[in-house]
Amino acid sequence: MDYSLSFKDKSVIITGGAGGIGLECARGYLQSGACVYIADYSTDNLSVAEKELKETFPDGKIFFIQADITCKKGIEKIISAVRENTGTADILVNNAGVARSIYSVNETEEGWARVLDINLTAQFFMCQEFAREFFIPAKKGKIVNMCSLGGVMGIPAAAAYSASKGALIQTTKALACEWARFGIQINAVCPGFVDTPLIAENTADERWLGYVTMRTPQRRLAVPEDVAGAVLFLSSHLADFITGTSIVVDGGFSSGS
Repeated sequence: MDYSLSFKDKSVIITGGAGGIGLECARGYLQSGACVYIADYSTDNLSVAEKELKETFPDGKIFFIQADITCKKGIEKIISAVRENTGTADILVNNAGVARSIYSVNETEEGWARVLDINLTAQFFMCQEFAREFFIPAKKGKIVNMCSLGGVMGIPAAAAYSASKGALIQTTKALACEWARFGIQINAVCPGFVDTPLIAENTADERWLGYVTMRTPQRRLAVPEDVAGAVLFLSSHLADFITGTSIVVDGGFSSGS
């Protein structure tokens, strides 16, 4: 058994890959020899990520795709880029997502729908299209869905977010049962509070930051590297007999300190 973590000659697709956790995952895969496709909605974030990664990994095989995965054309754009370049996909990291903090009595139909479209529906159809196009024909493939602590425990002022992430965990389990016969492993990573721009408004609040830090047994927020490690593990050969599971990366927050 080879216990080293190598992704040499593997093609990896990361949605929401131009910042935060997605970008850190990209760094990890590139360090381990993978060809990486970074798909993101934000052209500004893609531009910054491209500059950094090409400087850090001058010999790396990296492709950047601006795409909206909430529409079929956006997903097809990513599929086409893979077909035209490496022609195959080995790993899909569904990292794109959106957070929305609003008390439930103030929620709107539009706000609710947007969160579920991005965090749940788009993730399902990314899985479906990559399974159809690459993984099922090849009889192999790894998928990691980025879920959340909000999918396993209640978070105030985040009903839509929690609903989307909880449903994605269950979708992950269903697809794992359905696609195991095709050699596909699909799992979820559930981060707790990660110090990224996504929660910058919260971390700027000293009372919030003090409470979360005190409530977390490891007495700190997660950083993107903490989450990327779990993603890389689940998409490696070391996790070949793991499917349909969720790894919570929260420093012990959900353990009930």
